[in-house]
Amino acid sequence: MNGTVGSSFYFAATLITLTAGIPSRAPGQLPLLPAGAAGWTRTDSVGVYVGKDLYLLVDGGADLFYEYGFVQALSSEYSHLPDASAATELYEMDSPLAAYGLFTSFTAGTGTSVPVGQEAVLGKGYCIFWKGSYVGMLTGASVDSASGQMLLQLAGELERQIPHTGPLPVLCTLPQKGGLESQSLVYVRGKLALRNHFPHTWAASLPLVDGVVGEALGSRYLIFEYENAAAADTALRVAAVEWEKLRLPVARDSGGIWTVQLNKEGVARLQQQGRYILAVSGGSEQSEALASLLKGILAG
Repeated sequence: MNGTVGSSFYFAATLITLTAGIPSRAPGQLPLLPAGAAGWTRTDSVGVYVGKDLYLLVDGGADLFYEYGFVQALSSEYSHLPDASAATELYEMDSPLAAYGLFTSFTAGTGTSVPVGQEAVLGKGYCIFWKGSYVGMLTGASVDSASGQMLLQLAGELERQIPHTGPLPVLCTLPQKGGLESQSLVYVRGKLALRNHFPHTWAASLPLVDGVVGEALGSRYLIFEYENAAAADTALRVAAVEWEKLRLPVARDSGGIWTVQLNKEGVARLQQQGRYILAVSGGSEQSEALASLLKGILAG
């Protein structure tokens, strides 16, 4: 992945903040946050957050973690002489797919790709990585280039404590095989992630399954994967009933393509491709070109 930090994203100040809550302790998990690494020294005990304890660690965004499949979180503070410090959080999810989804939800369109774990991004004052069933989130106290490199070294040491890797969701590999960049891609597994990255009423009307949201050719796209073609067809019919109830400006042509008129973004086009539902929103020419490209990818 390659990109720059998004203007609306500042990791340390928005979704993840430490609170004064006292978490439980699980000594058996401590090796995942070692006492020292790459010139860094752990300066606090390791907090372990299980179940609803997560609300003590995550201020205002814990429900997204639960949606993806949260198991537990570890947190602690590290320092690097003379004056660098970092808050470190390691989230264990119920599968590598869940961890990858959480990772993409936080990193889409942000940071610069760095070689840590299976995927990682480094931005101003933060580093986020994915490996196996874990997502690591590190927040530095300063944002200069030197501290960024030190933060990267700490992230590298932490990911080496995780012995196992995991597969990418197959659905996420399809756009990449078609030559579309992955920096904007988000693996969604529920309503919160979908609303965060594809906030359209007509999209939320589709029965939710695992899907991907991305951006290419100046347009946004959404792909939902259902169990089979019949299930995808039923999903579109269910959504159509909801669109009628909501009085959305939706029309269906003779070829089975649904068109939704958008106020400022042109149109959105939805169509079934086997077990997939593909939706593309944006300007007319760009969205048509992207829809054609994605349709070919899904057919192949």
